[in-house]
Amino acid sequence: MLRAATALLVALSAVAGAAPAPLRGIIEGYYGRPWTGPARRDVVRFIGAHGMNAFVYAPKNDDFHRTRWREPYPAPALTDLADTATAARAAGVQFVYALSPVLDVCYSCPADFRALTRKLAQLAHAGVRRFALLFDDGGAVSAPRDAKRYGGRDASALARAQADLVNRTLRWLAAHHLPPLVMMVPTEYAGTTCLPYHDALARRLRRGVPVGWTGPGVFAETITAGMARARAGCLPRHPTVLWDNFPVNDTVVSNSLHLGPLTGRDPALPATLRGYLLNPMTQAHASLVAVATAAAYLRAPAAYVPDAAWSAALAELGGGGTGLGVLAAQVRSSALDLRDAVALGAAVDAVTASFAGAGWTPAVEALEQEEGVEAVAPADIAAHLGGTPLADEIAPWVDELGAHVRRGQEASRLLRALKPSLSGVEAIPGAGTLRVRGVAGGLDLATAAALGPGFVAEADAVAARIAAPPVAGYLACLGDFTGADIHFCPQFGLNVHGKALYFVIRTASDISLVSDRNVHERLVRLVGSLYTDWSARRGPGTDTLTLTLAGMAVALAPDGGFDVVVPAPPARVTLLAATAAGEGTALDVP
Repeated sequence: MLRAATALLVALSAVAGAAPAPLRGIIEGYYGRPWTGPARRDVVRFIGAHGMNAFVYAPKNDDFHRTRWREPYPAPALTDLADTATAARAAGVQFVYALSPVLDVCYSCPADFRALTRKLAQLAHAGVRRFALLFDDGGAVSAPRDAKRYGGRDASALARAQADLVNRTLRWLAAHHLPPLVMMVPTEYAGTTCLPYHDALARRLRRGVPVGWTGPGVFAETITAGMARARAGCLPRHPTVLWDNFPVNDTVVSNSLHLGPLTGRDPALPATLRGYLLNPMTQAHASLVAVATAAAYLRAPAAYVPDAAWSAALAELGGGGTGLGVLAAQVRSSALDLRDAVALGAAVDAVTASFAGAGWTPAVEALEQEEGVEAVAPADIAAHLGGTPLADEIAPWVDELGAHVRRGQEASRLLRALKPSLSGVEAIPGAGTLRVRGVAGGLDLATAAALGPGFVAEADAVAARIAAPPVAGYLACLGDFTGADIHFCPQFGLNVHGKALYFVIRTASDISLVSDRNVHERLVRLVGSLYTDWSARRGPGTDTLTLTLAGMAVALAPDGGFDVVVPAPPARVTLLAATAAGEGTALDVP
């Protein structure tokens, strides 16, 4: 027993004292419109202030990074990159320019190698000193001379071709007194299974070149040190750089903000890596919520508490208000953790469990309290963040939050309308007696008639959407969802209060659709169902109201008032207003 405890303490000490990954920061590697230069420099300064030391420039839809990689940058774009490199140096951050020739490069063609090195030379002359080569999301041995030189067109031949290009680039960098490549990203960049591609790459790639990896999948709920070691076993002598696809929201998940904390990352993971890079959202400033939590994790992995780091990040970025935190709680979820709107979900669960009985009031009050907290968030965000880039980025989700809250408050009004009311109740102890007085009200039929049918129709529409998610329409609306001109489609919902239309992408062949995790929609369906059941019970005399105290009938005045004196009970007793159809509202007195 003592030996086991000692071993455990040694293991925990090793984790707590493990050195962080040497390279820590951001890889701007998403699909969609690249960030603006000023936004990119804001992020660079932020990560430098939070202990991160690397920014890798790799936006898929910078044409000169990928589709037009052979062409030199126009002067304005080159100046912008130079300005970012300068800002990075001032912030203590390495600015790494990544080139991705993967779509159409001829690996063995001298002309393409000259184009590649001319591009690097142009950037080096502008003050960029560190580079990476990316071969993700594309690539094939297509040129006949490549097939001949690298022994075919299969995955192993592709790996040999990419290793050869990387090795020649390394020699060029050394000859021009530039640092070696920060990393290369292979075509097979996910998973822990060793493939023939990896074997060929490991054999040909110069020893020590760091290799990118996204974890066990494209998006990974959990990444452990064991997984990283398994991956390293596929590429011995090549350190691993984790490209963590969090909080990225590009392509088919562009209708979501991911404002939750980094979760599911092993405390021992960073010590197994050469680098840890986060792929951010298309919204630069909104990405900083998740980035700040990741910075806290990388500073002290063993001490990292996601929710504590999250609260600190929201306090820092919220401009002194609480509205950002309220919004973040409703759009927290991502492929890492699909939980959202936890407080609202608990309130809806409580209403679901209690509304059929007479003790429903506390649950509806809790629902109203949560809706009230959320109702002030849009104004708080406007007051504390109005006019900032962050406020502009999150505005569509703030608008949807406001719409949901207004409907949620109507849901509470309808719930109250379906039940009798007890108001102004006083319990007055006397000498051996208890006097109870107040007003009992019947059902609010006008409010029920005004709101109920609309909730039924909305609930039916939600159920139909869940049964047949509008995937085709959504994809058609997005247009070229891997391009810079992807369309924004809020009409399909922005996943406030949980996922109503969301793709979880684990691998290219393992993609699942989430369509039924929206808590607000769960509330709508619940209220619609309750109204339908309530309507079915209506009939002549069903709304007749009675009142009892501890099971004894209490007389009601025409206006619902009551005033009764009973012997003092030994314990609390129940005051119950009920209709003939069975709708009840209970209150314990005194």
